[in-house]
Amino acid sequence: MTELSFAKNFLSSLSSRSVKLQPDYVADPKTLEVKGPYTLPRMPLSMRRPAISQPPGSSPTITILLKSLRNPPISLSLPSQSLSTSIHELKSAVAKEIGTEGSGTEAIRVLYKKKPCPDSKTVKEVLGDEDVGKEVEFSIMVIGGAMASQDGAMRDETIDLGAQGVSGDEVLGSDEFWDDLKGFLVQRIKDEQKAAAVWETLRKARRTKEPT
Repeated sequence: MTELSFAKNFLSSLSSRSVKLQPDYVADPKTLEVKGPYTLPRMPLSMRRPAISQPPGSSPTITILLKSLRNPPISLSLPSQSLSTSIHELKSAVAKEIGTEGSGTEAIRVLYKKKPCPDSKTVKEVLGDEDVGKEVEFSIMVIGGAMASQDGAMRDETIDLGAQGVSGDEVLGSDEFWDDLKGFLVQRIKDEQKAAAVWETLRKARRTKEPT
């Protein structure tokens, strides 16, 4: 191949390639061919948006059931409650139900799975990662026995275990007594871990004195 034929072949290969423009190149608007915008072809299947069950940003709600372990008989349902509802708010709802909102919520205990719940915690913090569905039940205990009469009026009454036929070792051997004691210690000490340690010490001391 001669130099001339090589040059012709090289120039012909260059002519088939696109022209490289300089960085400062400006097209002439008079000779510029205007082209329409390029649009993507339609997809054969349209993409469906996922169904939104709740408005964006809203937190899920559940129904909270509050039931007493003993007198006064309480069965309170609180529908459409947020998981950020505090335990203190549940106590306030119970106090309003039994007519003791004027005297505060100090005598009311909220328990979940037999464990007392501090006022500062929310329902979400108490449940943790547990999946309870759309309904959760809390136990209610009223210390001092604010009992409801049959006509709906409320009266304060101190529970007399002796009058009920339960006293002495029978009381100390009941789970209800130790649940009451644990709730009382948590309220007075205001530290759940320290209260649990004191409660466990008293429980062990009681077990060592039980007759074998």
